[in-house]
Amino acid sequence: MEAGCSLTHDHSHSRPADILVPNWSVGKPAAFDISVTSPLNSKVLLEAGLSAGVAARATEQRKHEANDGKCKELGWVCVPMVVEVYGAWGAEAMESLSRLASRLATSSNKTKAV
Repeated sequence: MEAGCSLTHDHSHSRPADILVPNWSVGKPAAFDISVTSPLNSKVLLEAGLSAGVAARATEQRKHEANDGKCKELGWVCVPMVVEVYGAWGAEAMESLSRLASRLATSSNKTKAV
């Protein structure tokens, strides 16, 4: 894994990955973009009161809008890793953490505990 990867060309000042994970999906690296968000944000406050994880989903969407193009150009997969301040994880983060746990369990001959 590579933390804080840098880009070249016209994306030299952007950083779609906080952590770059090689061979994530079909041989493509994953650009893990880590974010913490709050359901008290005025943009999601009303909806967040009705459903858990609204702020995380909104942040995942925003991260995809900002980074999918850059990642596609580089041959990467954009993976927002979002957690809300009260502990709810975004769906993509949960799926990715489960996948990481499976890979670690397989490589270490342990059982997966996620």
